[in-house]
Amino acid sequence: MTAVAHYGSVATELAICRKTAGLADRSDLGRLELSGREPWIEHALEHAIGVAVPQPGRAVRLGDTWCCRTAPDRALIVAPAGALARWRRLAREAVVAGHPIACEDLTARTAAASIVGPSAAAVLRLAGMPYGPEVGDLAAGDGVIVLRDGRQQFLLLLDAPMRDALLDAGRPLGLSPVGSDALVRLRAVPH
Repeated sequence: MTAVAHYGSVATELAICRKTAGLADRSDLGRLELSGREPWIEHALEHAIGVAVPQPGRAVRLGDTWCCRTAPDRALIVAPAGALARWRRLAREAVVAGHPIACEDLTARTAAASIVGPSAAAVLRLAGMPYGPEVGDLAAGDGVIVLRDGRQQFLLLLDAPMRDALLDAGRPLGLSPVGSDALVRLRAVPH
């Protein structure tokens, strides 16, 4: 599935992200949960990403893939479909090596979105969604996982009703939908 590129004017969407907050659909990202005994998960993650294995409650970003350690015995991988295939293969190889790891695709059960801008944290507070102070922090609430992906940027994994609640809570602060083109351009040009 692909995300919406823009809603009319990328320049307007960039302005929204720089002045208030933009909410971008991230349906281009799949979600895969790996679970198993802690040493097995640790070994599998080390095999995949080396020494940068995140501690529980933290995440690391490798290109367009996030490895989120939601618990000692669980990791949530958020990535485009091609990268998820690599992680599925990793889980199969771990089983063959005698380290049974379960691999469950959560893409159909959750939505992914990015919220970007100087008002992003305030919108999350109004919506009652937790977030951490440091880039890479994970926080979980009822129906949502929030990953701090930058100083003013968060990746959200949420149930559909939570997305609507977020939009409602953020409207007074100027939260508006933006397309993926705005996110790409924000990453390309430091602000």
